[in-house]
Amino acid sequence: MKLNRVFSLVIVLALLLALVPAASAQGPTGTWVSGIACQNLDDATIALITLHFYPEGSGTTALDYNSSIPAGGSVNFYTPSSPPGLPATFLGSVMVESSTPLACNVNTQTTGTGTSTSPYRIGTSAGFADSDTGLKMYAPQVMKLLSGAWSSYIAVQNATSAEVTVDISYSDRFGAAVPAADESATIPGYSNHVFYQEDNAGLPNNFIGAATIVGTGNIAVVTNFYNAGTDNTNAQLHSYNGFASGSTTLLVPRFVRKFYGYNGGMSIQNIGTAPTTVSIDFTFGTHTYTYDSPAIQPGAALALYSKDMAVLAPVDGLPIGQRFGSAVITSSGQDIIAIVNEDNRGLAEDNNGAPVPAERVGQGNTYNAILDGAQTTTIFFPQIVAKASNIFSGGFQIANTTSTAADCTATFNAQAGLTFDIALGAFGSASIYAENVPGIVTPYNGSVTVVCTQDIVGISNLAAYPGSGKLGDSLSGGNGLNR
Repeated sequence: MKLNRVFSLVIVLALLLALVPAASAQGPTGTWVSGIACQNLDDATIALITLHFYPEGSGTTALDYNSSIPAGGSVNFYTPSSPPGLPATFLGSVMVESSTPLACNVNTQTTGTGTSTSPYRIGTSAGFADSDTGLKMYAPQVMKLLSGAWSSYIAVQNATSAEVTVDISYSDRFGAAVPAADESATIPGYSNHVFYQEDNAGLPNNFIGAATIVGTGNIAVVTNFYNAGTDNTNAQLHSYNGFASGSTTLLVPRFVRKFYGYNGGMSIQNIGTAPTTVSIDFTFGTHTYTYDSPAIQPGAALALYSKDMAVLAPVDGLPIGQRFGSAVITSSGQDIIAIVNEDNRGLAEDNNGAPVPAERVGQGNTYNAILDGAQTTTIFFPQIVAKASNIFSGGFQIANTTSTAADCTATFNAQAGLTFDIALGAFGSASIYAENVPGIVTPYNGSVTVVCTQDIVGISNLAAYPGSGKLGDSLSGGNGLNR
């Protein structure tokens, strides 16, 4: 049976970086490694999996690695040390075969020591099931030296065993095509190709816009955009999945304003053929706020930043611990897609006037807004951590997508018997920090499954906690998997 973003044969991870310095091409500086987390969604059967590692541009694997995952459990790989046999220097993609349905995430991270001059950096994207891939994919936010510092790259993986040709076209923030920037590549089966926007002479400097990626066969796409990374204050690295389709309604399980120094943003792209407007209904606790947009032209992407949205000014009057919420984005008729960003720029004004802990300065994260219809009563998070390596902690945020209150139970699969009950009001949300779950044994680094009485959506996150001394962008996370 095919499941949303899950299937029992192949999971496609669109980019894996392992000990590859960014030297031969433009891209974020540093030496990069990856972590892969996979959760077995079958709570009764062991998953037998094989990871196939394909070097960029090659249809021949560098490693085929067999492993297993306990029923309902998860497994983590960290490329400097596991799986054994992976070449010491590797840039490419992974195709995962499994005997049961899986959910997988991949972290792209530096080996930076986490100091002000060698900041740590990490971004997380989700694996693609075959139902998530497509002949056409959209990336709503790409950049080339925006403000002299922000750039991006697009990693495209062939999701088939046959060679495909991929063409990329770009539009600026107003929806105007940039034909001089069109580029293409031929990609062998299950391999990938990375398009660096800094290398594209047809894109002007200070560019921000969107990209459309078309393949002759099904493809998967991950986009990373990143700040200069010269120190911990500009270490932000954001990662998100490309979209194969859009909807007239999008679900946003987490959005923040002046939340312990963090602020949210959105890039909303009109992928239809006519202009559209959007209405965004925000819910922060029992408080609701509505934003109405100007017209968004076909192909254009509307960029919003929570601090600049006058309609959200009343949020500043809430206690700082309540300045998080959820949202629903509705277009006036055209299909839209969106990504949701969150970052911390270290400003005391965003932290009730108090200094922002050094570990939080320069953090950034992005996740995909969720297409209406994907919400279910069960959601899976492949990796939740609490004091992992005595540095990283995190949790998850879930949002009720209905007008009926919901009761939820979170099961921490890596600790036998550990569950946590959560109550959600109508259209309400809850943010759960794993360290605060009663009875949790740390370090915890495993999967969590949440089951509710009403449909929900959600995201997970992790970061170095204050006092750990890990400076840079340690904030990472992404979409939970609805089933």
